[in-house]
Amino acid sequence: MAATPRWEVFHPDPLLDLADQLQCTTIPRRYALTFLELLQKRVERILSAIVSSDAEEAMDAVLSLKVNAHMVGARSMAETCNGLEQNILDGDMPVAARNARTLRGNIGTLKTAMHDFLSYALKESATKGASHA
Repeated sequence: MAATPRWEVFHPDPLLDLADQLQCTTIPRRYALTFLELLQKRVERILSAIVSSDAEEAMDAVLSLKVNAHMVGARSMAETCNGLEQNILDGDMPVAARNARTLRGNIGTLKTAMHDFLSYALKESATKGASHA
């Protein structure tokens, strides 16, 4: 089966794995919600650093988003950050600036997909061990 755009943007396995490891849904849910709450600010930090050609700040911001995106299953964000990391290492800030714009374009789809997932799979009131089927 081919991946859908939403599937490419978000896949819940990392959050489900964390819920299984902790045997609770509260911590993964809070982590995901915090990620979403800070997402716009993190993307703007990357864009600002790239536009100002501050490679050190851009790399710090990209790596931070990449790690956190990976941990919540934000696939396209993590993949874009991989590319941005390479652009910055290559010293190619104009290409990084073009590529960084895709981060903004995925925010809405990612937020919708993650909120949908959190509303049915990682409910705050879910019982221990019943985080997913």
